[in-house]
Amino acid sequence: MDTTTAPILPVARRWLWLRRLLGAIWLANAAFHYLAWVYSPGGANRVLAAFDQARVAPPWLAPALSALHDGIATLGAERFALFLILLEVLLGLALLTGYRVRTFLVLGLAYSAFCWVALDALGYPYGGGQTDPGVFIAYLLAFLFAWRALGLIEGAPAEAEPFRRERLLFGLLWAFDAALKWQPYFLTHFMDQLLPAAQGQPVWIAAYIRGIAAAVQWIGPGIVAILVAVAETLLAASLLGGWFLRYAVPLGAAYSLAVWSTAEGFGGPYGLTGTGVRGDVLGNVLIYVYLFAYLWSATLRRRGSNLPVLSRKFTE
Repeated sequence: MDTTTAPILPVARRWLWLRRLLGAIWLANAAFHYLAWVYSPGGANRVLAAFDQARVAPPWLAPALSALHDGIATLGAERFALFLILLEVLLGLALLTGYRVRTFLVLGLAYSAFCWVALDALGYPYGGGQTDPGVFIAYLLAFLFAWRALGLIEGAPAEAEPFRRERLLFGLLWAFDAALKWQPYFLTHFMDQLLPAAQGQPVWIAAYIRGIAAAVQWIGPGIVAILVAVAETLLAASLLGGWFLRYAVPLGAAYSLAVWSTAEGFGGPYGLTGTGVRGDVLGNVLIYVYLFAYLWSATLRRRGSNLPVLSRKFTE
């Protein structure tokens, strides 16, 4: 359980609550997967469709994904879905309670990697307006951040910047995202990224997104697309170089929230089968905000005292 006799610094408490938040996100994923894959009619077909990524995967990966799809069909799609849902529930509970948390962090890393391959096909293909390399790469980074925070809480040697390696990986993700934004298709079809987000949404969300779209149309979609590409390039440069992080981290979080509330439509539309089937239950970019929260805690810590060694009972 999350108890200790040692004093707990505010930064450790923030890391603890960030870990719990990741657990809550996985419980939400499990709930939506149950609704979409088991509870609703036609769930088995949605499972098979979610794992039918061979058609978009790189040629060297396609045979393996095709074999996985056929294996799920043979085993029973709903039976396989129940296994994944159970795994997600256990993962969420472990992150929330701290029970065997180190073991489940490793499991979360492995599961995110599996889903990045099986459900995202490594984010492939990179074109046609695609704006990121897949949902689960961000989840994988979230588990890496949580793992590093756990090590620091348990007494691992502290560095001047505790999440430096994770920051560099996050910067590479932003650099990849930025490279996709500079592709001609994105620059010339910006409205195609925005308008579909209003479909199937509640009236007020649809009205909000259409209002943003009208503003973009007034400014000029091409100009806004270039501004987006520039913003992501600067964010990637800041994360990779470690420059102006005190400003880049909160601005990056605010930018991610702006993308989540517009192009991702707040992660919706929400319904029995409307979200969560590919893992982005609350929206892909919202996980980016979660990663920025870890970096924000690190910038605060550098201005405070060092983290003391805490008892392992704090995390297990």
